[in-house]
Amino acid sequence: MEKLTSPFEIIKNSWEVFTKKQNFVYLVKIYSPIGFLTLISLAFAYVPFFVKFFETSIGDAVMLIFNILFIAFAIFINLSGIIAVMGILDGKVLQVRSVYEKAFSKYGKFFLLTIVIFSLYILGLILLIVPLILFIAWFSFTEFVYVEKETGINASLTESKKLVKGRFWKIFWRISMFGLFSVLSQIILTFLPYEIGTITFNLIGALYLIPQILLYREVSSKGAVNG
Repeated sequence: MEKLTSPFEIIKNSWEVFTKKQNFVYLVKIYSPIGFLTLISLAFAYVPFFVKFFETSIGDAVMLIFNILFIAFAIFINLSGIIAVMGILDGKVLQVRSVYEKAFSKYGKFFLLTIVIFSLYILGLILLIVPLILFIAWFSFTEFVYVEKETGINASLTESKKLVKGRFWKIFWRISMFGLFSVLSQIILTFLPYEIGTITFNLIGALYLIPQILLYREVSSKGAVNG
């Protein structure tokens, strides 16, 4: 029977990777723009001038535009994080600017891929919880396949599903634990005053990405299960 590294060992290994000084500084720099945007969104919510402005119809329109831009940029930073983490694991730490340039060249298709995955999750939710669980596990590696192998959207989805086949519950159990790790971290950080925890959580986003990539690399190295 095939064995995979336990989710707790993967999280431990991820922590060790993330907390190495050079990796920590590098990855926080990668995620710093989203931290800055989070700070702006908090200012919109708490600074009296902005609160009053966003109660107007013009303010509603501005907030809608800001939220759309925030989501689009968050997807870009997620792509940048994947490129940066894969580079670290391969022993090839790039400059922040180089990571952003590489992410920009892949962004259009990655954005569409993210929309497709999100749509599948929504469809799974509409069709009840079982399809949602299936889709979460099947397509959990899709973004990593796309970045690493430069495949198309359909090929990335198909390859992810192939890697999960034959080890479905092992994968689902591990990504569930990674999700729990992220949620618990966020809860702990909420105890920090003045929304510092919210900003911190976004700045250290790579910490929650590394376990998923480590699992993907392990499964990918073993290849698809026949039968």
